[in-house]
Amino acid sequence: MITQEDFDKFVRSYNTDYLYLLARAGTGSYDCLITSFSVLKDLHDIIIKLHDTTHLEFRLVPYPLTFRGSDPFLAGLGFGADQIKSIYGFLEHVKQTQHKEFEQCLEDGIPKKCAVAGYQHGPP
Repeated sequence: MITQEDFDKFVRSYNTDYLYLLARAGTGSYDCLITSFSVLKDLHDIIIKLHDTTHLEFRLVPYPLTFRGSDPFLAGLGFGADQIKSIYGFLEHVKQTQHKEFEQCLEDGIPKKCAVAGYQHGPP
């Protein structure tokens, strides 16, 4: 069984990956980012399941998957106004390339097409 210390490391790793993906979005580097967030969602789901089905505690809380309309949250993570604008630009990029909202893409799973620099790549 997983120990509390291992669980804490797992959550810390998730949060680090989450910040990295937001930082990529904050620079406007959207290439295949929805795929990366979909993989991160799977990790988030495992963390929540472990918490719900064991006696493991959240000594470190995992960041939420959605960040829509969360300027204070994003600023609290250290992102500036221009980065936040680019992060929200990612949400629009997802809508244009996947034809659905970011949150719906996460629920549906990894997209069949990886959106790179405004173009869709992969099988139709």
